[in-house]
Amino acid sequence: MLTGHGDDIYRYPDIRYNFSSNVNPRGASPALKEHLKGCMEKIEHYPSPMAEDWVEMIAQSMALSSENVLATNGAVEAIYLIAELFAAKKSWIFYPSFSEYEGACVRFNHSVEYYHHSAFSQVDYSAADLVWFCNPNNPDGAIYDTGILSQKIEAYPNTLFVVDEAYVDFTDEVCSLVSCLPKASNLMVIKSMTKRFAIPGLRLGFLMANKNIIEALKQRVMPWRLNALAIEAGKFCLTQNADDGFNIKTLLQESQRVQNSIHRLKGFRVHWSSTTFFLVEGPVEASILKNRLAEEHGILIRDASNFRGLGDRFFRVSVRSEEENNYLIRALERWG
Repeated sequence: MLTGHGDDIYRYPDIRYNFSSNVNPRGASPALKEHLKGCMEKIEHYPSPMAEDWVEMIAQSMALSSENVLATNGAVEAIYLIAELFAAKKSWIFYPSFSEYEGACVRFNHSVEYYHHSAFSQVDYSAADLVWFCNPNNPDGAIYDTGILSQKIEAYPNTLFVVDEAYVDFTDEVCSLVSCLPKASNLMVIKSMTKRFAIPGLRLGFLMANKNIIEALKQRVMPWRLNALAIEAGKFCLTQNADDGFNIKTLLQESQRVQNSIHRLKGFRVHWSSTTFFLVEGPVEASILKNRLAEEHGILIRDASNFRGLGDRFFRVSVRSEEENNYLIRALERWG
């Protein structure tokens, strides 16, 4: 695991406005919280070893067989399980992107090559064993054309394509590749429950792939990796209106407003995104800006300087409510 992720709020005791984490800014649904309160007796018993009941619900919702689904302790576990299963293979990673692809590949002795994501439609994938994508991409919100991706998946059947769709709900420009799974044995799709439903503390995700890959992964995992409350949250989120008014159109409109407002500030340059999060180059090192905003304003941003290919002045913002966003803009004005 590489260090330096967003939402390191545990390092800062007085944060009031957390812009560092790409989750639903409305927070976890009150209905979900009430549901989990009513499930407390479940902690007195072991959960299903592989979250089988939740897996069956996922499979039905995705029009797949349960043999194609593995429940995971967050999307990160799926990433590390894949890297372990294909240890010492050749992986290609497009940058800048989520650091745990690299972290997992390094841990399991992959030979890694890096390409800027702007070149994804031009490269020849035949030399790669695995190719890792985040769509939409973290940290910059870049969008991979799913039409081109599906063409590449079909054209290179001996290359495994790992597509992380953790943020697919945070844009209206990405179509999920889940529908390609029945005919694409070289495709793996990772999903996260923690972003849209704002439950990162529960560590909940799942992986979908052909049944041979899923079965091989099952042989490597421990039983009871998902606790009873996480499983109950997953089941509730699939069957109930647990996103508490999540409205992507409104969030995207606010994201564009905030991007425009920050871009107009002296010394700040926004890297435009069609998601609810985006990168900014600031007038000083991001680590300095982050600490000052935290200490003086109770604001937490994501220092993005540790992403491969980014400089030390890059930081990431994930939009929140209009009032909170305006507070951030006013705080940044002081640096212009």
